[in-house]
Amino acid sequence: MCEPVTASLAIASMVAGVAGSAMSGYSQYQSAQYNAAVARNNETIAKQNANISLTQGTQQEENQRLKTGSKINAALAQQAASGINPNSGSALDVRTSAAQLGELDALTIRQNYNQKNLDYTNQANAYASQASLDEAQGNWGVASSILGGASSVSDKWLNYQTKGVFGNSGYTGNAGSNWDLDNMSGNYTY
Repeated sequence: MCEPVTASLAIASMVAGVAGSAMSGYSQYQSAQYNAAVARNNETIAKQNANISLTQGTQQEENQRLKTGSKINAALAQQAASGINPNSGSALDVRTSAAQLGELDALTIRQNYNQKNLDYTNQANAYASQASLDEAQGNWGVASSILGGASSVSDKWLNYQTKGVFGNSGYTGNAGSNWDLDNMSGNYTY
């Protein structure tokens, strides 16, 4: 027969193991939730940057077109002041070429800012995925800790039963179940 103090200590050991597992699970959950919140904040910032890049791109594209228009008008004024007919020949070709190159520059600016927008959007999607993963890991961490704690308690309980800590004379191999756990060959008796 076992002493009450030994049984009490055994039970306290199991309770401490369960509490430790619970705290570990809670800690993992809290850490994962924090990481998920950081990722969600980064997602928000990336989405804002994507919108800003479109606004900046639109403005830069418009600025390029104004700059091109200014160059074309300056060339027209200079051509007219020098007595050249600005509406035909090479004078017209110069301004047409300047307009085409200016439009190409404006479209290049648009493309560059659209690419920035896409990069930020992809970054936001990656942060959203990371946040979801972090949240799932927190939940799995809790489940893992609970299962680990249950396994630990089960192992301790079996060990204490085998040693007779709870007042029995030790584990006999068939403790009230239909399974013979001592027969580990795979041929269980019922």
